[in-house]
Amino acid sequence: MEETPVHALDYLSVVRRRRWWLIVPIVASIAVGLLLVRFLPKQYRSSATVAVAASGVSTTLVGQSAPLDNEERMRAISQELLSATTVSRVAQEEHLALGSGDSVVARFREAVTITVPEPVATTTEPRRLDSFVVSYSDADPARAQSVTDRLANVFVEQSSKNREQRAEETSAFITTQLSASQTRLSNLEVRLRHAKESHIGQLPEQTQANLQTLTGLRQQMDANATQLRGEQDRLSMIERQLEGMKAGTALGVPGLVDMTNASPEARVLMLQRDLAAARLTYTDKHPEIIRLQDELATARKEAAADHQRPAEERTARLQVDPAYRQLTSDREMVRLRIRELTRADADIRRQISSYQARVESAPMVEQQLSSLQREYDLEKQQYSDLSGKLHAATMAESVAKDRRGEQFTVLYPASYPSEPIKPVPLRVMLLSVVAGLSLGVVFAMGREYLDRSVHDVRALRDELEVPVLGEVVRIQNL
Repeated sequence: MEETPVHALDYLSVVRRRRWWLIVPIVASIAVGLLLVRFLPKQYRSSATVAVAASGVSTTLVGQSAPLDNEERMRAISQELLSATTVSRVAQEEHLALGSGDSVVARFREAVTITVPEPVATTTEPRRLDSFVVSYSDADPARAQSVTDRLANVFVEQSSKNREQRAEETSAFITTQLSASQTRLSNLEVRLRHAKESHIGQLPEQTQANLQTLTGLRQQMDANATQLRGEQDRLSMIERQLEGMKAGTALGVPGLVDMTNASPEARVLMLQRDLAAARLTYTDKHPEIIRLQDELATARKEAAADHQRPAEERTARLQVDPAYRQLTSDREMVRLRIRELTRADADIRRQISSYQARVESAPMVEQQLSSLQREYDLEKQQYSDLSGKLHAATMAESVAKDRRGEQFTVLYPASYPSEPIKPVPLRVMLLSVVAGLSLGVVFAMGREYLDRSVHDVRALRDELEVPVLGEVVRIQNL
């Protein structure tokens, strides 16, 4: 049996035959929609606009941090507006019996929404958050308006108090930290001063001065050694002269010996010198030469006679000899000078040893003081930073107390909601009609599918496969 194609009029005939299967679900759905619109609990939403007033004082003057972006700003505002303190206060003042504990905050947060109004003009530049809308939903429109108004005002008031409280707590905290830092800095300063006093002369900054002093002391020691050698040579020469005079071979000190008071040995030596000098000028027959030879012979005789005398007599005679006395005095002076130079040399050597030890111990002292100095510098820098922060916090506290900083103000109070936000009648009715139409189509098509009766010639021909001779179009009952 070949399948007969379905004509569009077949669907129309189905609708005509099953019209009550289609109409009844639609009417029932409309009735249900009307009942829902009538009896479903209504929710009204009231909205208030809160403006963000710019700070009356430059942020660079009070040292405020960089502003937050819009998303972070909205997150911070939402947290503050929906905080437990704000919600509990609004619920208490509006006598909202929402429960106790966390349930109050949870239910209230579900009914509150925070949005940003649409900008008047579109622009590619980032838009600064200058206002936001606070909304509250409730079954009672008057209560929705009252709670929204209360929530906006409490938020504005609480925000100002929180700013002032945060500023005061920040100043108090920084003051405490600054006091503790000052105490630590004073202790470190005392420790550093005592450490430097205990290593005075060995500090790293004194190394250059110690080296210069050490160089000067070494030069002074060299000069002192030179003087000491000179004085020792002079003492040796004086002692040889004194021994020579005692032995009768020394001349004494030239220019200071009187010929009349000189010892015979000294006169012999002096005459020999004068004779040698005269022979360079005169001949042996010259009267001067002859005179000096005669005096020399006489002096030698006296010297020989003098050697025959006792040692005590010769020593007593030397004691009255001006040359001998001069040499003795010079010897004592030279010995005194040598003792002074020796003491000075020993003192210089001790100083050199001391300064050398200072120079050698400077690196070790520097290592010992470096950690303490570094700790002191870090604490001093921290103290300076805290001082600057305290100054900024004090100014921020003054700005917060004078209400010259950024503030929130209620720009538009909460409006009275005249229309409920849910259920929406048009939406409910539209959904009801669509549901009824869908159910009617399903019921009509199902009933048509289950009905096996023949309604037209084409269906009869298809069902019996016999020719149809005639058709009665319609029988009307008279």
